[in-house]
Amino acid sequence: MKVPVLNIAPGKAISYRGEPCIVLEHRQDGTLLMDVEWVKHQFGSSNNFAVSPLRTHLNSVYLDGITQDHPEEIIPRTVDLTALNGSKKYGTCEAKVAPLTLDELRKYHDIIPKPEVWDWSATPWGTPNVDEDDTWVLGLCSNGHLNCNVCANTYGSRPAFLISSTLTIEVEDEDPVNPLEQYSVNELVAEINRRMNA
Repeated sequence: MKVPVLNIAPGKAISYRGEPCIVLEHRQDGTLLMDVEWVKHQFGSSNNFAVSPLRTHLNSVYLDGITQDHPEEIIPRTVDLTALNGSKKYGTCEAKVAPLTLDELRKYHDIIPKPEVWDWSATPWGTPNVDEDDTWVLGLCSNGHLNCNVCANTYGSRPAFLISSTLTIEVEDEDPVNPLEQYSVNELVAEINRRMNA
């Protein structure tokens, strides 16, 4: 049975064009998915995701492959590149596909599976203007702990991307979960008021 991805509860596994993914969150601009398959690639010569070969690879070769040459299905999102030490030197970047940030790893901690091997995040450990560091990147270890690694090493990422919440996908479960169940009554009322006053 085909259903809009909006009807799939966060934490559930789905197949996006044959690729196993986890629904992370339903947002106003779409539904955030994370690929559960590890994409092996070097981060780069610097810990700035905005200029990294990993970003280039995820938003070209990987993007074309996962969308089966329909990259318009993926919605660009803003990736916050605030370093672990609080430095905002790298700012933000727009990307269709990116590893999760530290804040996202914390937010979805209860629903993302531990990686089989060390997993890049988009969050730098530090930046040159705070502690003269442009080599360490935060990542998720196979035991679920966060740690850093040198950006020149070749590891991988389970990247995340945003799709339209109205996109329909095939599901085996005949009983999709109501996506509004994840919100409190107060949150629903606040959203209705926001939309009525916009």
